[in-house]
Amino acid sequence: MAEANFRIRRACLHYWPTALLIFFLFIIDYFHRIYNLSYQRELLEGGQWWRLFSGQFVHNNSSHLMSNIAALVLCRVLLVRVYTERSFVMSLLSCALMTGLLIHVLLPSYNYYLGVSAALYGILVAGAIAMLRRRSFFGAALLLLISLKLLQDYFVPSAVLPVSERIGVPVAVEAHFVGVLAGVLLGAAQIAGALFRPAALPPK
Repeated sequence: MAEANFRIRRACLHYWPTALLIFFLFIIDYFHRIYNLSYQRELLEGGQWWRLFSGQFVHNNSSHLMSNIAALVLCRVLLVRVYTERSFVMSLLSCALMTGLLIHVLLPSYNYYLGVSAALYGILVAGAIAMLRRRSFFGAALLLLISLKLLQDYFVPSAVLPVSERIGVPVAVEAHFVGVLAGVLLGAAQIAGALFRPAALPPK
């Protein structure tokens, strides 16, 4: 029992940034129910630019929130070998911001959007690119699975109907493609950053 408690405490200490991000999702969900923090094109163009970011982290109902939190935890597990806690959280925040900007620019038909799923697609793609750079077969398999899932959602709309019914809004499949684009951009930026980062000097 003592050993189990020790492992739990150590995990909590190690993964506190992800735990803090999940706590943030619950907090912003509470305020969303009062103020509606979703992405709304008309309000954003009226000056509420922060909706580009806040809209990526709020959800339509508790089922929507909990399913995306479960997906976030799964992403953390899948990418544990390529992202530290700090880099995982920062990468997800970067994907969320880029996804919001890209939705606004590339999807003019989207007047309303909410949910972190597109950003999660983005960080999965960025993480898979990082794995490919390390010559990991798992990175290629992850990219293939993401591609197959997106193609199924786009060409077989009935596949996402149960999800839409559960979360109370249509699944924003096009936004998921945009999230993937954000992940590609982030992955490329991270590779470029690694290539141009000064090499560490050997100890004297």
